[in-house]
Amino acid sequence: MVDALDNFSDVLERAMVHLQQSMQRERVFTVLVLTAKRAQVAATLQAHWQRHAPAQAQLHLVSFEANANPFAATGYETDDSTDTVSAVPRWATDNPAEGEEDVHTALTALLAMTDDTGVPLLPGVHRFEAPAHRLTVTRFIGPSAQTFSQLVAMVDLVLVDSTSQIAGITHYADSLLRIAAPELAVLAPQAVLEALQQAIRSKGARGVALHSVAQPWQMLLAQLHKPAKPSAASDRTAWVVGGGLAGAGVAYALALRGWQVHVTDPALAPDQPGPQAGHLAAALTPLISVDDNFKARLSRAGVYRAHQRWADFGPDIIPSRSGTLELARSKGHARDLLQAVRAMAYPQGWVRLSEPQQAEQQAGVAVLRPGAYFAKGMTVSPPNLIRRLLSHPNIVCHGQQVDAVQKGAQGWQLRSHGSCEPLVIAECDTVILAAAARTPALLAASGLDQQTLRSGRTQAAMPAIMSMDTLAGQVMHVPTAMLPQVPVSVIGAEGYFLPPVQGQCVLGSTYEREPAAQGCTRLGQQHIVSKLAPALDAAALQPVVDALSTGVPLAGLPQAGSRGEPAAVGETNQDAVGDNATTAGTPTSQQSDAPLFTGWAGSRAVIRGRLPAFGPVRHAPGLWLACGYASHGLTWSALAGDVIAAMLNAEPLPLERDLLQAVAPR
Repeated sequence: MVDALDNFSDVLERAMVHLQQSMQRERVFTVLVLTAKRAQVAATLQAHWQRHAPAQAQLHLVSFEANANPFAATGYETDDSTDTVSAVPRWATDNPAEGEEDVHTALTALLAMTDDTGVPLLPGVHRFEAPAHRLTVTRFIGPSAQTFSQLVAMVDLVLVDSTSQIAGITHYADSLLRIAAPELAVLAPQAVLEALQQAIRSKGARGVALHSVAQPWQMLLAQLHKPAKPSAASDRTAWVVGGGLAGAGVAYALALRGWQVHVTDPALAPDQPGPQAGHLAAALTPLISVDDNFKARLSRAGVYRAHQRWADFGPDIIPSRSGTLELARSKGHARDLLQAVRAMAYPQGWVRLSEPQQAEQQAGVAVLRPGAYFAKGMTVSPPNLIRRLLSHPNIVCHGQQVDAVQKGAQGWQLRSHGSCEPLVIAECDTVILAAAARTPALLAASGLDQQTLRSGRTQAAMPAIMSMDTLAGQVMHVPTAMLPQVPVSVIGAEGYFLPPVQGQCVLGSTYEREPAAQGCTRLGQQHIVSKLAPALDAAALQPVVDALSTGVPLAGLPQAGSRGEPAAVGETNQDAVGDNATTAGTPTSQQSDAPLFTGWAGSRAVIRGRLPAFGPVRHAPGLWLACGYASHGLTWSALAGDVIAAMLNAEPLPLERDLLQAVAPR
């Protein structure tokens, strides 16, 4: 049956007559590709798409790619009957027309078996985009028998070349109907369509038609009883409450898709320095576990998304892309770090074990423990990143504080209670609450902390969100001139030590139930050093230890509160000050606990279980949440933004179904 694909271009050309209307009508057209020769199919579909689709429409291809060893460092094994995803389509080798070479180059990159740094794609969902060609590819890495049920999408067209492609998928017909768009087209051999026809008729449909295309190919067209996809003409305006990493990530993802986005946050007022102002640097580091649990899988997905979304951002935003050395420790998430690396057999380009001598070469600082080096780790400037995301031309920033939302005649009303009379700031169908620790109070003031059941009984809505905890913390930065050894990559232990930014190295961090009234403190800085010092050679931080013990920094170096102090410190992905943190200035008073070094203080919004929450508020249609990022604001920001934006645009989601359920507002 695979031979039938040899004339796939002709088959699809004949089938296209049945798809013209739906292609012209949809803003997003999703094709599920269950064929052996993915590269050839992708090239053929893209050529048709460029000729027939509306100028602003987007083509989304979804494929499933199995490999024998999910974490094999040598790459993925494929059956001899399949083409490799990097194969060159025939049409690109025979005197390609103008523009086709560019398309071929884009497809080769989208369908490569490795990421842009040559690392084999790890299990999970990988999304690759070619905006210039209006093409997105979503690839599920792992056996289709396990991954097919994880797809969340609204599929318009399914291409299947043989029964062997669906043989391992349990309840294939029912699973396909779960993800089918209201109007579904399936191009497949007759044997594949028999079970699907039966399933459609047993569930009921508004209409079913079968068209012969070319033996053995047939086109099944079904009109299903499902809610319509978002109209191409529908208003695409959204308001985001919160201008930190969470809000900026969502706003940017929507803006990239052509939405008009308004972001409001008091920190965005003209007379304010901006969200996370003075937060010099933070670190993004993948998290792994022996059992590859939800948090590890979410971390992997978030790191991939961040690298792709921020790939072209400059050194003012990403000061260092030199990786993270995560050192072993006896408690916390890295307790089983070395065991996890050995057990999971990750590709070396993702993570590799490092003994102390090798680790010193990777980090630039002498360390006392073995660890694991993550090549995808990077140092980020949070305020510069937020500023860059919010500078998109489709985003308008406002400085008002929203105290409640209420359903109005034209959508959700954003209300401020700052004056005597409540002020309606805006009214919009789509509102995303990304207010970090303020989220529970905002929901309660809006009456959304309770929901009424059909029986008339009320019950608590989203109890995990409403019991969100807030943990304060501070970080410090030390002039590089004061340090005998300066890290070249992120070092993570009980504390963390970042590569220099603007002549400063960030050290962090503390976890405190209550923030210090004056922000950064000397006691906090001593605690930071005491957490980090046991993992490093004694000489590495000795000048800092001496200065903190005597209260006297080296002559000529900037002191906390001095007029010449540089912009301050940071959050990390591992032990950091968190999303939408609030800044507290360094005091100038000569009190005993006055900090010796400049620093930055903020707060983390933490949900029970330490997973973020992003997605729709089920009992309040049109309202969305993105909060609870805890110490992982950099990791979740781009991922959550793309998940919410994909949901609003009826795109295939870049995350597995079970992970979406784990992060749903709860």
